Amino acid sequence: MISDGLYVSLIGLAIVFLVLIVLLIAITLLNLIENKKSIINNNSGELSEKPSNKNFSKLELTAALVGVSLALGANKNENNFPSESVKKFEDSNWKALGQQRLFKGRGG
Repeated sequence: MISDGLYVSLIGLAIVFLVLIVLLIAITLLNLIENKKSIINNNSGELSEKPSNKNFSKLELTAALVGVSLALGANKNENNFPSESVKKFEDSNWKALGQQRLFKGRGG
């Protein structure tokens, strides 16, 4: 019974690794083919066109604007440091609340 489970597990693992190896070989072959095509194009004197930065879609521009606004918002929140007077007030407030709890706990 246990040996049957082990055999099924080993077969499953073997299949998964074989599929991964096949994918690795396929990707490597596609990269080789693409590199050969780019070498042939460069040798023939034709320059490959690089994508222009001016041809953005509205969706890409919107995504860029959202990213910039989020980054600026996060940066803005990090730069807001409370002043010394606010820190002292908060510290004393916490201290006062702690003292009140102590007195209430003693029954006073």
